[in-house]
Amino acid sequence: MRRTSKRLIVFIFIPLLLTGCWDQRLLKEQKLIMLIGYDINPNGDIIANTSYPIGKGALENNNSSASSSRSTILTSSGRTALDTLLHADLNISERIDTSKVQAILFGEKMAKKGLYQELDNIYRNPKGALSAKVVIIEGEAADAIRLKQEEADINGQYYAEFLKSGEATGFFTDYNVQSVCPLLLKHTKDPLLPLLNVHYEKHRARSVGMALFDNEKMTGKLNIPESKMFLLLNGTKKQKVSFLVKTNQQGKETQKDFVVIEVITTRKKTKLAVKNDAASVNLSVKLQFRITEYPKNHLTNPLQLNQINKEIKNSLTKTAEKTIAKLQEANCDGFGIEEKIKANHHQLWEKKYKNAPLKEIPIKVDLQFELINTGIIN
Repeated sequence: MRRTSKRLIVFIFIPLLLTGCWDQRLLKEQKLIMLIGYDINPNGDIIANTSYPIGKGALENNNSSASSSRSTILTSSGRTALDTLLHADLNISERIDTSKVQAILFGEKMAKKGLYQELDNIYRNPKGALSAKVVIIEGEAADAIRLKQEEADINGQYYAEFLKSGEATGFFTDYNVQSVCPLLLKHTKDPLLPLLNVHYEKHRARSVGMALFDNEKMTGKLNIPESKMFLLLNGTKKQKVSFLVKTNQQGKETQKDFVVIEVITTRKKTKLAVKNDAASVNLSVKLQFRITEYPKNHLTNPLQLNQINKEIKNSLTKTAEKTIAKLQEANCDGFGIEEKIKANHHQLWEKKYKNAPLKEIPIKVDLQFELINTGIIN
């Protein structure tokens, strides 16, 4: 009897010693925001369009227990990015939760004003969506948020998959909130972010290249071939990258005047030289490639192969030089050249190159090509 009483007392007091879930967030009390788009109006107010999933299926078909999701959009405005979300919270019954945001879209005007202030509240928040992709939209971000695409029920999921595909294809770099915010603060290396536009008629987004940044402000653009070239020069190519090259520089263009190559492997070497207190950079990249399309054929002829190889080198070298010129014009140090000068020649950096325009640093490019496969049994 006494033993039973002791056990009963222990069982009564043990639950009092358990901690419990003091920081729980019930899903039924939250609105999980999956996608945010920021724009700026003429008065300087921030316009936020937030997209979050709502259930359907049970409402449309009472005989079915299965339910799917679709997105709805909530628009709000405020003086800061967080202020817009606080205003949005006034219009829904649950609490807004941005911890699951998959992509943050910025309109072009907003990007030219600067990004860090809008990313600050997410970067500071311990539960912020640090893995959310950061994207620039030609025009307004609201257009991309309201896009009625058919490839995913949830818009946030659509853009997350879209960006993942573009990164794998070599269209743009892989930046999220966690990786881009230190660059916006450090000022010795600049980010290049995915640049998209919206096709309403086709109900889809489209990759158009990358947005160039000087510190936190957008200052220029690269098109798709230039974006691919930047990734090669920067040594960040992950997958095979294809280029369309024009072989006939004179006369009327025909289908036979183009060749498509696929870069298989790259070996990059960046050389920083300092002479007479003047820095210069040489970007040397060795590319191994194969020909994936050449309508003219005759690729078994050594003379023909040498001529094609020469034309490919000339064409892509021009693309590389144009890419570097655009980076210098936009003062976008995507290669982290100032960072290299700071690390290796600190006194010279303090004296001359701290926050110096990228135009003051000559950048030369040296592309070396090796054809390893013509697509024909050799």
